[in-house]
Amino acid sequence: MSVLLSNGTVFIEDGLREQAAELLRRVPDLGTVGFTVAAEDGAHTAVPADLGSFLAHVLKGLARGRVSVATLPDELTTTVAAELVGVSRPTLMKLVRSGELASHQVGTHTRLRTADVLALRRTRARARRDALDALRELDDELGAGFGAD
Repeated sequence: MSVLLSNGTVFIEDGLREQAAELLRRVPDLGTVGFTVAAEDGAHTAVPADLGSFLAHVLKGLARGRVSVATLPDELTTTVAAELVGVSRPTLMKLVRSGELASHQVGTHTRLRTADVLALRRTRARARRDALDALRELDDELGAGFGAD
């Protein structure tokens, strides 16, 4: 059971937390598999992968007894942006100075558009995946030739 307050806060009782934990035990890869939901009329709708991953994260937090969901503002501080990108604040500022990440000043403070920060995060994640794939291909090439004589 849960209680929804007028400010949008939801309080969860232990029974719901235990249900989340049980679901995750039964479907441990919930965030990585596609799934559908049934509407009241019986129609099934596919849950988009990003939403499924989000729901899995919420359920994991709920199962542990700690979950907080919030939306990101349109603009971020450099500290929050650095955390989202996965770099230190000084490294983030180097990206800003080099022009790789757009920013603007609010008084003496640097602010970044959330959309720009998330785009950089996706670009860096894609580059890491590509580098890992290239490394795997190199390993396969070297492994196939090693000891073959």
